[in-house]
This record gives sequence, structure tokens and C-alpha cells, in this order.
Amino acid sequence: MENWTDENDAPVCIDESPFPTWSDWDASQRDLFLLDFDGNLILQQNISSGLPTNLDSLIFNLLNPGGCTSNDGTEGIELWNECYSIENTTTLDLYANGLTGVIPPAIGNLVNLEGLYLASNQLSGEIPSAIGNLVNLNDLYLSYNQLSGEIPSEIGNLVNLIDLYLSYNQLSGEIPSEIGNLVNLIDFYLSSNQLSGEIPESICNIYPNLSYFQVTHNQLCPPYPECIEDYVGYQDTSNCEQVSIIDETLPITYNLYNAYPNPFNPTTTLRYDLPEDNKVNITIHDMMGRVVNNLVSSQQNAGYKSIQWNATNNAGQPVSAGLYLYTIEAGEFRQTREMVLLK
Repeated sequence: MENWTDENDAPVCIDESPFPTWSDWDASQRDLFLLDFDGNLILQQNISSGLPTNLDSLIFNLLNPGGCTSNDGTEGIELWNECYSIENTTTLDLYANGLTGVIPPAIGNLVNLEGLYLASNQLSGEIPSAIGNLVNLNDLYLSYNQLSGEIPSEIGNLVNLIDLYLSYNQLSGEIPSEIGNLVNLIDFYLSSNQLSGEIPESICNIYPNLSYFQVTHNQLCPPYPECIEDYVGYQDTSNCEQVSIIDETLPITYNLYNAYPNPFNPTTTLRYDLPEDNKVNITIHDMMGRVVNNLVSSQQNAGYKSIQWNATNNAGQPVSAGLYLYTIEAGEFRQTREMVLLK
């Protein structure tokens, strides 16, 4: 590369280069070449009148794959074909934007982000652990996607989080115990996933401050933390009973839980605990005390149980809207609760 010269036309570099020489590129003296690590030509420009104004950003992008220069001139990260300023992006609102594929781990570089709204897209794959870098985040909306895998434990780093929306995905595994670090949380939505295992006791660190708590329609197993045991909604516990047998884990006391949903239309689920084998009767009455439906009348083994009522009477006919009582009798145990049918 003998033809590279300084302002006095003295050679600048005489070493052999593994890449094509300037003459191979049909260049003239004082041409600037910028190559990536693979030898691909990024820039060729004559610099007799000065260096290109975007040289800094070009070099930054080469040294930081996925990096870019945002519209405000600051260093950025490219996400979904847009460049977002690392320094100045505080809200990323791509709700119902037709996004597909995975959430790029590079999103964790937006450390000043306060609101991340990616709900109602077609995003798949796991929630990246880099989400835990967003320690200034107040709102995290990822509902109505196709996200899978476990909730990353790094979510516990988001101590400023107020709204957590992960409902209607395909998330699996256990709820991480680090969720109890989110002491500023107000809205907590994990419903309609495939979450399993036991709910961590640390949930009780945050439950008293919550305005909304939804974990229904998962596969979460009892026993549930006492602070939320009446509010877990419907859970598919078919696999939990197998675990209970293996671990010899059974309820300690009899219990009849609040119906869920309540009010309801047209069906609701009644959950109850049996600490021992017993004959079980569950009867539904109207407010006049008349029997509406003998829902359960059978000998049952100990365990965590549930039964659905579809708002019909013993003849299979729909009943009218109103307040109904449901009572469980098992041995000497008896308990009654209320539920409301809407039409």
C-alpha cells in the first residue's frame, strides 16, 4: 500500500494488507476506506476537503453490532428496524404493531426506559434476561403475544415497576421468587399462561399493595400462600395431584374457597380442600333456602379438589340470575359461601 501518503506525499503505510489495495478499488490519493472485520468495504470517500461528518457513528456501529445513531444524534440500538437512543428513549410504545420473532436482548441497553409497551403482537421465544437491566421501568406490557419459557429471575431487578402485564402468553415454569422484590407493583397480571409449581411465599411481600391480582387459568399448585389462597382463580391442578401423592403433601384442614369468577356467567369454579378421605356433599340453594342443585354427593379421597357449576338446576334447566349459596358438608365440617349469577 505504498500509494498511501501524508500531506507531504510521503508513504504512510508500507505493510502488506490482506485486503485489496486502493488501486484495486479504482481510488485516488487521499481516499478514506472504512472496512468491517470481514474486509467488507463500508465507506470510500476522498478526504481532501475533510473527514466525513458521520465517521464517528460509522466507527461506533462497526465496534457495536446492532448499534446505530438515533435521530437526535446520540448512540442508539436498532430494534425492529428502528434506531432508538440509548440515552433519551424513555418510552417504547409498539402496541399492536405486528411485531414478530423474539424480543431482542439488545433492548436491555435502553437503561432509561420507563415504559415498555409490546402487547398485542406476535412475539415469540423467551423474555430475555436482559430485561432486568431496565431498572427505571414503571410499565411492562407484554400481554397477548406468544412468549414462552420461564419468567426470568432478573425481573426481580425492576424494583420501580408499577404495572406488570404478562397475561395471555405461553409462559411456563414456576413464578420466580424474586417477584417479591417488586414492592412498588400495583397491577399484577399473569393469567392465561402455562405457569406451574407452587406460588412463592414472597408474593405476600407485594400483595397488600396490589390493586389488581390475576393468576387465573394456569397450572399453579396448592398449597397457595395464605395471603392469596382465595384469589388464585381457576387452576388446572391435574398434574399437582400426582405431585401430591409422590410428596405425600395433603391439605392440613378442610376449606371451601370463594367461587371464581364471582359474579359469573355462565359457569364458575368451586374449590375445596379435603385433609382426609370422606363423603362429600356440595349443595346449591337459592336465597329462599330451596335446593337448586346437588352438585356433589360422593365418597372422595383427600386432596385439593374443584368442581364447576354451569348455572343449572337438578333437571339441567338454566336458573335465573341472582344470589346463590353453596354449602359443603364432609364429616363434621360444614361451610357456606355466596356467589352471584349474572345474565
